[in-house]
Amino acid sequence: MEMPFPERGIFCFCAMAGLYIHIPFCKSKCGYCGFYSLPSIKLKDRFLEALKAEIMLRKDYLHDEPVGTVYFGGGTPSLLSTEELEGILHLINIHYPIAENPEITLEANPDTLSLEYLQAMRNIGINRLSIGIQSFFDNDLQYLGRKHNAEHARRCLFLAKQAGFENLSLDLIYGLPTSNAEQWNRNLDLFFEADIPHLSAYALTLEPNSILTKQIELGKAAPVSEDDVLRDYDILCRRAAENGYLHYEISNFCRRGIHSKHNASYWFGTPYLGLGPSAHSFDGASRQWNVSSVEKYLDAKLRDAGCETLTPEQTYDEYVMLRLRTHWGIDLKWLKNKMGERFATYCEQQAQPLIRQGRLTQTREFLYLNDQQLLFADGVAEALMWEVTSQE
Repeated sequence: MEMPFPERGIFCFCAMAGLYIHIPFCKSKCGYCGFYSLPSIKLKDRFLEALKAEIMLRKDYLHDEPVGTVYFGGGTPSLLSTEELEGILHLINIHYPIAENPEITLEANPDTLSLEYLQAMRNIGINRLSIGIQSFFDNDLQYLGRKHNAEHARRCLFLAKQAGFENLSLDLIYGLPTSNAEQWNRNLDLFFEADIPHLSAYALTLEPNSILTKQIELGKAAPVSEDDVLRDYDILCRRAAENGYLHYEISNFCRRGIHSKHNASYWFGTPYLGLGPSAHSFDGASRQWNVSSVEKYLDAKLRDAGCETLTPEQTYDEYVMLRLRTHWGIDLKWLKNKMGERFATYCEQQAQPLIRQGRLTQTREFLYLNDQQLLFADGVAEALMWEVTSQE
């Protein structure tokens, strides 16, 4: 299931179906978090029974496509014991066709990781670890409402390597009002010095109704500065390139060949099945999603929250939006062959003003953003979206 990293304008991607498993429990709710989770594990046992039932119930959703990636997200999946994780993986192996050497990722928080736990995870088949470091500095972590501290952040990397994990990814957050250019550079220094092959770096985003958003509105926390975000993003792109990391998606950087295969499948329209509360699924033509409530998820009759079949125009819009986020950009030939001449022609016509403005580049049959413009991908994508009125 390798995904080579060709030069821009040359595209080769082959992926298998993916499974996403949402573990909705945390020790506490981080101030900035917009994902569905509960700051308690009191419903964990009942949730696990419901999850196992859903695994069996939805085994035909992917139509026997080989599953190449399994991703435990959350929430904090590392709050589950390795016995509980092994039980989930065992059931998946029974009911789904699993590809050879699948990528099995688990998201983890630094304060939940011990050497014994990490070694046990390796033994049950988890081979990729995504650690939510967010920052190596205590003032940043306190602002974000994280439970771990700088010492936890540094130590867990040592333990993960000692346990035998090679496919490691770290999360960092930039644009923090508690930081500055010097501290952000030092965060990146520590990442590069740790010799980690993958980095996910996110601009601090204020989610509606999050704890941090409310604190800022009440004047109890410092606001986010767009200038700080842009400054840190420029530093990030430059430092990543200098250290040999490919900027393959807005927020993701890796050494060649060590990308997230699971996340790449989202960007390239590969079918995936989402299990657990708030999880989304995609079969290539339609989307469906589970209710964002553990209590309702426990009742199979209340589990499904919605489903939609995508129109050709929606499929085009989603393709444009997702592909512009990546190193490879939009494949006009694919649009023409898979969706028809009108979509490819429309996309190319809409792109011309953006090309003249230097926001888009066209190489052969590909349209892509340069690194400096990736942060503004959503705005560029909007200019390429299908407008029904223009077609009438």
